[in-house]
Amino acid sequence: MNWIDTQRALDEAMPRVAAQAAVAVDTEADSLHSYFDKVCLIQISIPSEDLIVDPLAKLDLSAFGALLGNESITKVLHGGDYDLRILNRDFGFTATNVIDTMICAQLLGYEAIGLAALLERYFALTVDKSHQRADWAQRPLPRVMLEYASSDTRHLVELARQMRQELMVLGRWEWAREEFARLEAVRFTEKENDGEGFRRLKGIAAFDRRSLAVVRALYDWREEMARAADRPPFKIFSNEIIVEVARAKSSTAEGLAKIKAFPATLQRRYGREMLHRVREALALPEADLPEKGEARPWNRDKAVEALVARLKTIRDKKAKELKLDPGVLAPRHVLTALATTRDLDQVPAMREWQKRVLGDELMGVLSPGS
Repeated sequence: MNWIDTQRALDEAMPRVAAQAAVAVDTEADSLHSYFDKVCLIQISIPSEDLIVDPLAKLDLSAFGALLGNESITKVLHGGDYDLRILNRDFGFTATNVIDTMICAQLLGYEAIGLAALLERYFALTVDKSHQRADWAQRPLPRVMLEYASSDTRHLVELARQMRQELMVLGRWEWAREEFARLEAVRFTEKENDGEGFRRLKGIAAFDRRSLAVVRALYDWREEMARAADRPPFKIFSNEIIVEVARAKSSTAEGLAKIKAFPATLQRRYGREMLHRVREALALPEADLPEKGEARPWNRDKAVEALVARLKTIRDKKAKELKLDPGVLAPRHVLTALATTRDLDQVPAMREWQKRVLGDELMGVLSPGS
């Protein structure tokens, strides 16, 4: 394992990496420990060497960016969507000639598609998962964490080689290549803050508008504090606290004290300001309250809903024959779009391989008189 935190060490290592036909790549970020997450490690494995690059050392990473974009070098990742997005966000890098072993596992029909499960399946290796939620921004990093980070890339190239052979035997390698091409097109996009983030919380579907106002007020307040402290919102206080306070419409200290999900330590820290926010939300004019959440689009049209059910039956039967997860063969949102448009070519999310495998049978359901 080669820890790299100087420009000289990186400049000496990159020619060795660029001379390979295939390299394994991974990243570690600190999204569980910071509000504004960042790439904290870049792992690169080649035969007999695992490189761990420290991007927090303010290195010129352009040689690594050129490697990612080099079409003659295969880059192997596992679950690479997030890695490619944050590499694009933080450094502007894009990747070509990508293989993703998680996608391979999905197309092989495996139930367990995590890297640990695949390493055990193919190489009888057991991976210590205790550092999955570690703070990768800390310096210095303990040796055991560096070893853990290296294990994420050390076996990927050989894993990809074996999985490719299996996919070719099944006639599914072209499916995988189409998925990889979509992955290569991934770019980071800033999520627009529409003020509706509070609606993602679980357990609020039946809330009245006044309770939703409390949820919104507490959610937005927590976001403000998290941004100011550069901490993940859940480390300020939990979603459960927001939901339970809103459920009870607690506007007094005595009311807050009765909420089991709200520890006394957090009540002492946040209770007074929380009560102020709750009271403001409860006093809002009716016109300023958030609207109740709308039903999902496919539940509004009973005819479309019935058609989706028929398409789902066809898909599930084919998925069973192919020993694939039904959601891999055709996710629910694809079936819904198809039931609405009745045209395979009007569903951008549907892959060409999915059309070839399933398209005729799905269109048979959609044709007049069926």
